[in-house]
Amino acid sequence: MTDQDTFQLKHCANPFIGHTLGAMHPRIVGRPPRMPVLIGLLFPAFKAVQNQARQTQAKNDLTQIVNAVNAFYTEYGKYPLSTTAETTFGLGGSPVTNETLFTELRGCTGATGSCPAAATINTRQIVFISPPDVKNGASPRSGIGTDAANRGQYFDPWGSNYVIRIDGDYNNQVANPYTANAGASPLQLGVIALSLGIDQLGGVGSADKNAGNAADDVISWQ
Repeated sequence: MTDQDTFQLKHCANPFIGHTLGAMHPRIVGRPPRMPVLIGLLFPAFKAVQNQARQTQAKNDLTQIVNAVNAFYTEYGKYPLSTTAETTFGLGGSPVTNETLFTELRGCTGATGSCPAAATINTRQIVFISPPDVKNGASPRSGIGTDAANRGQYFDPWGSNYVIRIDGDYNNQVANPYTANAGASPLQLGVIALSLGIDQLGGVGSADKNAGNAADDVISWQ
């Protein structure tokens, strides 16, 4: 190779000559996004999808609860109540938990498993609804409680008792738990049910269904 050839090779128009790999890397390859940034962007979207799935599950559960109470009425000619007054099971009602109702609807035969007692009104022990037991008795969600403190209670996907209101005085109506944006008051229904949603607040005694703590409630009649 002549001296002229060597000179041409050294001064040819090659952008990579004279650069080290360290200098090339940021321009050519680029830096990958940082993992915490990606997680920060994806987490809110994941939580929103998860909550939407729980709302759908709650809505389905509420429909099954209402259907079970109505099926009980069809079978026995009365509701699964020991009183002749409008009754609300769950937060804001009396009783404040719902295991008494579900002992009857599940046709419990005794204080065994997740049943706290034997059904007394459902004398034929017909199973009108059969939710699964919760996976964690100490932190119950999406099923029937199994710990001593919550045995037999039916929990929504966020960990609160489902609330059920039944027309125990048989006047073909129940009081609307909300004062606005939840239909007429009273409601011309024999049974309604609701979930308190992700904040576990609202429900019976709330004002506007679309505002404040009640905005995330899931209800059976709308």
